[in-house]
Amino acid sequence: MALGPWSVNPAWQNFSSLFREASAALDAPTDMEKSHHLTASLYFGIAALEAFLNQQMRFHLASSKNGEEIFQKLRTGRFLKKIKAWPAEIIGRPTSVKPEVLELIEFCNDIRGDLTHPKTIGHDIYERLFAVEPMSVVDAVANYIVCFHEAQGARYPYWVFGWNYLNPRQGTHEIILINDQQFTHSLVALGFDVPSFDYGRSEVWKDKYLATLEGYVAIRDALLTVNRCEPKFDRFPFQPKLCRRWWTTEHHKTCGYVSEESLANARKFDEA
Repeated sequence: MALGPWSVNPAWQNFSSLFREASAALDAPTDMEKSHHLTASLYFGIAALEAFLNQQMRFHLASSKNGEEIFQKLRTGRFLKKIKAWPAEIIGRPTSVKPEVLELIEFCNDIRGDLTHPKTIGHDIYERLFAVEPMSVVDAVANYIVCFHEAQGARYPYWVFGWNYLNPRQGTHEIILINDQQFTHSLVALGFDVPSFDYGRSEVWKDKYLATLEGYVAIRDALLTVNRCEPKFDRFPFQPKLCRRWWTTEHHKTCGYVSEESLANARKFDEA
């Protein structure tokens, strides 16, 4: 079985699943379903952070350690030690992650551990689980990743906003990773004032908004006001589109599916 491009980056894959499950927890009509989606959110959130830190540590050690040494380092590190100590080990200085963000991550990890290995009859665990606001988990994980990149002097990935690019295909679709320049074009298509077509100004904009926690908060809050996806253009039916609800059937049809009608419209443009 050939795996799609969604499988190439475990941090992205798990974070995307976190966002999907947290969104589903908000919309869940019953406590049973909310419990399911909240539990999945915690699993995917912790997995996203550990995958991210393992990836960063692997890059850090690649020039000085062999494969087995790197494997042992990644395998034996405990999660809480990783999130607290590894950034300074990798970057050379601590990040600016706020204590309350680390406390929420630790709280979520504790609940996840209790759900996996229950030590009581269970009611108290679910009381703690329902105390978690779903999107706070998303924001805590995104905040951690953004602060890591800010301390590193690098740009964070656009997928920390939970939006993904649907790669349209005839009769099917998949999510894919795209560069941050295309992300700026997508923001323009959504109606935001971003200098995406001026390379110099675009680079300055990205250094301000895609490399800092302040920039992350500004874009996150702006995207929360948007109730649509990146619009399609008849001339380019196969162009990937930034989608806010990329996992739903409705959005697969509108953002990811290439119909015979859209192909016919595109051919008319070519003929013209």
